[in-house]
Amino acid sequence: MHIDLTGKVALVTGGSRGIGRETSILLAKAGAKVIINYNKSAEKAEDVKKAVADSGGEVDIFQADISSPDGVKALFDFMKNKYGRLDILVNNAGVIKDNLLLAMELSEWDKVLDTNLRGAFLCTKYAAEMMMANHSGKIINISSIGALKGGRGQTNYASAKGGLISFTRACAVELGGKGIQVNAVLPGMTVTDMSTRVRKRAGDRILEQIPLNRFGEPGDVANLIVFLASDKADYITGQAIPVDGGMSVS
Repeated sequence: MHIDLTGKVALVTGGSRGIGRETSILLAKAGAKVIINYNKSAEKAEDVKKAVADSGGEVDIFQADISSPDGVKALFDFMKNKYGRLDILVNNAGVIKDNLLLAMELSEWDKVLDTNLRGAFLCTKYAAEMMMANHSGKIINISSIGALKGGRGQTNYASAKGGLISFTRACAVELGGKGIQVNAVLPGMTVTDMSTRVRKRAGDRILEQIPLNRFGEPGDVANLIVFLASDKADYITGQAIPVDGGMSVS
């Protein structure tokens, strides 16, 4: 299946590492102009920019804390001034602050909810306004299989990612009539920097729950994201699609 995103403008939050990095590269390879948002990983964002540019793609990087209204406004002001449009938004930025419920600090709860859920809300609100002008757009929210299965020490993370699924469905209902499709992708245990600690601590036990008997790679998830961002997915909206090697049904 050939996917052509020539002329499209895409924003990937948290685009400097892991799934966001691979998504940014694949979107650019498909022809999209990509804005990579990052918060703290400036060096890694520059590495992705170089990888995209070396392959002939068009890419910008922009630092912004997407949990901050001012940061999100600055990000979208930059995009409006340079491109004047947005066709694809990938709400990928996320953090983890694992702790058992009785030990969890309010700051750990707030940080995860603010980045993983509030950030998606802020970006989606600005993106929807831009997309409505063209009566078209694709919004892909990166949730997690943890929203369905839960996990020790992840009440904050599971709550944020579960909320993101419900947010996706509500947005799909509101925005469908405006030509905008909104879907969620639910990665399972994927080989990224963020998952390193969990894989080292409980990797064998987790593998036993995965029918395909391997961890996911960022490209496994990014391939679905790029499909959902394309016109091949024009009749798909409001869905929460696992990419987990079968973990959610085991």
